[in-house]
This record gives sequence, C-alpha cells and structure tokens, in this order.
Amino acid sequence: MIRKTRQREVLKQVLEEANRPLTPNEIHELAQQSYPAIGLRTVYRHLNELSDTMEIAGIDYPGLPVHYEKVDQNGSRPHLICRECRRVLALPIAEPQVPYPEVDGHEISGHEVLYYGVCKNCRGQ
Repeated sequence: MIRKTRQREVLKQVLEEANRPLTPNEIHELAQQSYPAIGLRTVYRHLNELSDTMEIAGIDYPGLPVHYEKVDQNGSRPHLICRECRRVLALPIAEPQVPYPEVDGHEISGHEVLYYGVCKNCRGQ
C-alpha cells in the first residue's frame, strides 16, 4: 500500500495546476515552491509510484526527456511539441478517432496523436 504523504500530494497538485506535461526537473522546481525541502530523488520515487497506480502517465517522445501528466478520465489527448521552446503541451481538443488496422497478426490497442508547431507563448499571443 502506498502512503498518502504531503510530498505526494504536492506533486499531484503541481501536475494538476500545470495543465500540461512536465519534466521531472520542472515538477521538482514547482514543488519546491510549496515544499522547499523536497529532493529530486523523492520526486522521481513518487513519479514512479504515481505511474504504477495509473494516476499519472509518462510521455516519452524521442529527443525529449520524459514528461508526466495527470491521467485524464476522458482518455488520452493530443499533444503539441513547440518547435521553438521545445515544451510539450496537452491540447484541449478531442483526440481524432483512428480505426485500428489488423496488421500481420499484431493486435493494436492504442495510439498517440502528436502535432508539431509553435505554441501561443512563442507566437506572442
């Protein structure tokens, strides 16, 4: 059984308030604002536990560090990688419906929608 600790709750709050996927370092920096004594190793431990219990999901795109976000009860959502600031953003749009083909006996059970572009912050909006 995983204990409910102040550190764990701070990390969950950080991910909830960010409303976008964050790297462990970003999570650590934001968590220190509420809990200055939290260490990076503690952040990683709790991220692993929260991933194991499916409360958060890790997003692992090639060339970028793993980003974590709160699991959305409505399912996965599309993401945007900004070509300027390299941030990963969760888009507030429905994920397009994609039919899963049958390919040589493989069972396809999921997909990820990823867009590339320039975020509104980098566009100055």
